[in-house]
Amino acid sequence: MTGLAGTRRCLVKPVALGLGVLLLAVALLIGGWLLYILLRPAPPGFAPTSGQALSVAGQPPSVVQYTIDARSRKDWVYFSFARGTAVSTSQDALDWDLALRRTNLLTNGGDTNPAGAGGAVDLGEMPLSEAIPAADGYRADATDDERGLENPALHNWYNYNWTSHTVTSKNHSYAMRTATGEVVLLTFVSYYCDNGSPGCVTFQYVNPSAP
Repeated sequence: MTGLAGTRRCLVKPVALGLGVLLLAVALLIGGWLLYILLRPAPPGFAPTSGQALSVAGQPPSVVQYTIDARSRKDWVYFSFARGTAVSTSQDALDWDLALRRTNLLTNGGDTNPAGAGGAVDLGEMPLSEAIPAADGYRADATDDERGLENPALHNWYNYNWTSHTVTSKNHSYAMRTATGEVVLLTFVSYYCDNGSPGCVTFQYVNPSAP
């Protein structure tokens, strides 16, 4: 029995030592990851736009940019391309074209508002300057069993990095039909406010029908 107990003790020690080393390595890995999250530079962002959309330096005059404060997890905020600004309205009205709430996006049509003509087409990864309006294929808003209301062409506009927990645009361009059936070209630039907090969605757009 004494020999058996000694053998067990000899086996337990290296196992315990190996387990301790493993736990230490895991703790260091988690600690390093948390330190990286805390100390990493804030993603580039923009302050919410006050007033109308503004022209973009280095871009043609037809390209304008707007940053909308969509930080609320509860309330949608609405944007009108005709006015070039956020508007106070309701979901069943026709005076808005794009609704935003965090990373979620809606157009004014389909299940969101059957009275609207809204819809969108994903044109793929391309600069806004190379995008052209799609002739057809506009997808209206629909109700997903898990995610709820969404526009199928717009709901994947971003990439999410599980390591850094950051959201970045896929740099796709979209043809988007407004509530009244006009078409604008749209791309997303950033998801962050100027102080680094998430939820300020910056987008650029062109209205091909504008003079």
